[in-house]
Amino acid sequence: MFTRFIHTIVIAFFIIQTAPASAEEGTRPNVLFIIVDDLNDMPLHPSGKPYVPTPNFDRLAARGVSFTNAHCNDPICAPSRSSMLTGLYPQTSSLYWFEDWRQNAILSQSVTVTEHLATHGYDVFTVGKIYHGNQDPVGFYAGKGAGGNVGPWPWDGTKQYRRGYLPHPDQMYFYADDADPDMDYKWEHTFGPLSKIPNYPPNPQKDVPGHRGWMLSGQPYHYVSDQDRDLMPDESHAQWAKSVLERKHDAPFALFTGFSRTHTPLYAPQKYFDRFPLDQIQVPKGLMQGDLEDCAPSLANRSLYAFRRFQMLHQHPDKPGLYKEWLQAYMACVSFVDEQVGTVLDALEESEYANNTMVILTSDHGFHVGGKEALYKQTLWDSGTRIPFIVSGLKGMPEGATCDQPVSLIDVYPTLIDVCKLPKDPHRGRSGYPLDGHSLKPLFMNPKATWDGPSVAITALPGKDHSQHTVHTGTLYPHFSVRSKDWRYSLTSDGQEELYHYPSDPNEFINLATTPEHQKQKAILKEQLVELRDGGPWEDFDNQMVKGFELIAEIQGAVEFRFNSDLLVEVNANEYSPLWTSVRIRAAGNRSQVWVNNRVLLDSTLDSDFKLGTIEMNPLTKDGRARRARIKRVLLN
Repeated sequence: MFTRFIHTIVIAFFIIQTAPASAEEGTRPNVLFIIVDDLNDMPLHPSGKPYVPTPNFDRLAARGVSFTNAHCNDPICAPSRSSMLTGLYPQTSSLYWFEDWRQNAILSQSVTVTEHLATHGYDVFTVGKIYHGNQDPVGFYAGKGAGGNVGPWPWDGTKQYRRGYLPHPDQMYFYADDADPDMDYKWEHTFGPLSKIPNYPPNPQKDVPGHRGWMLSGQPYHYVSDQDRDLMPDESHAQWAKSVLERKHDAPFALFTGFSRTHTPLYAPQKYFDRFPLDQIQVPKGLMQGDLEDCAPSLANRSLYAFRRFQMLHQHPDKPGLYKEWLQAYMACVSFVDEQVGTVLDALEESEYANNTMVILTSDHGFHVGGKEALYKQTLWDSGTRIPFIVSGLKGMPEGATCDQPVSLIDVYPTLIDVCKLPKDPHRGRSGYPLDGHSLKPLFMNPKATWDGPSVAITALPGKDHSQHTVHTGTLYPHFSVRSKDWRYSLTSDGQEELYHYPSDPNEFINLATTPEHQKQKAILKEQLVELRDGGPWEDFDNQMVKGFELIAEIQGAVEFRFNSDLLVEVNANEYSPLWTSVRIRAAGNRSQVWVNNRVLLDSTLDSDFKLGTIEMNPLTKDGRARRARIKRVLLN
């Protein structure tokens, strides 16, 4: 039945047919989808965080429904957006990190929401950061503006950094030998107003010519003052979106607008900083020294990136106000992006589409501003997962309403299918996976309604080395967390647990996971987590008769995997390496997929479905050297 799949490459061609306009097309709403990078829940004005006026978020909320318990499904840019735009959980696709979704065995064969809209009667427009890394699918847009850009940047005059990724020269003390010289991503830690014009001095010994001034997209960025400067990328994106809304549209349209701020580095015009005098900034209530002591060690490892960024601001005794300066910069960028949202909302209000356009405003994940001693995303606490999610514009929606039902970005795709009257099951005939989320439309119309989605929102986080960008083995050991209305339960890949009760502990100071009186509640949440994580029961590997399976194993040396004694795949690891090589094999229907160290090795299709049979895993030997293999878990279909 099987051939030696490892030597087989299968190329499939799909014909995409645009659906004819339906009789209902005139009633289908337009869509304005706005997503802000790295924006936490500050626009919801939560208790305990610094107050940032966001009049444009507020006016949208006054016209619709604000979801006060909305979360991302992975608190990292790339997997969060890939999951949202394909409607598949990270645990479905195994994309937990900064991989390109177009190279993922499952997502690459799935239909993105922008493609689904475009092939079923919608004119789709996009500007700014929607897909991570400008990884937009090709050929489906009626119009495409510039991609995401977190500039302008300092420049030292070298060709290498002409397009950015240098820190501000005035803040290089962050990386001094007595601070954190090995800190990664140095470019994203610095902050300040544009009026702090960077000046890199020449350094002939290092072939650095030097340069004074800002750069954007490889060209000098003009800045004299806030009144005499070039537009920042987000301002240009807002203007482009405005131009789309000013056009005449003969078909329903979906305008996806992505703003890069509040992504670091936190640069913005001076006037936004002036709105938040340092002596008036209130330190967040969540800042408590020693808060990590009762947390799961895997989640509270201070050597990880989020914690090092926080420490970076507190290890300079001669600069005691650094943390407040950073917080001021984040608040300034929240205010800045609120104005860009206002530009787009103004254009919608002034257009002929104001009464037939659904607006969704959200972020790709949360962002810590000091709570849990963290200054970043990539955590499973509320500051890392909780996002603003505001919807308006559907006829019959309540105005100024809130909904505390736990929801997540996985629900965006099925919601657009429901609201825009698109065909259901968009991946049929492609990857074949059903959407993981549920339509939020019932909650749009009645925030207290009972819906058919889960009672908890789940978030995944790659484990082990998840904050190190050079090694990705942590993606094979993900941690998970579920958020209910009042509780959060987290389970790490090595069995550590956390449990928080928000009505009595809104800052997550007290981990209740080992408290006897809360074991029943913990068991309920754990069962819900496992159900959403696995989508079915995992069982011990014992050569049971199966039709489909997912196998996760680790090997040293070489191992062959067989099904019904026919070779499925042979994987060879470095025989001299003491490290284990991670292998994942999935067989479902007539499809077989193999990952090695979280990279797709093959994705192959058979002529017919898998027949009932057994799985075998056989370590191979060579030159008398023993090889080892171990099964971690097997999911049987």
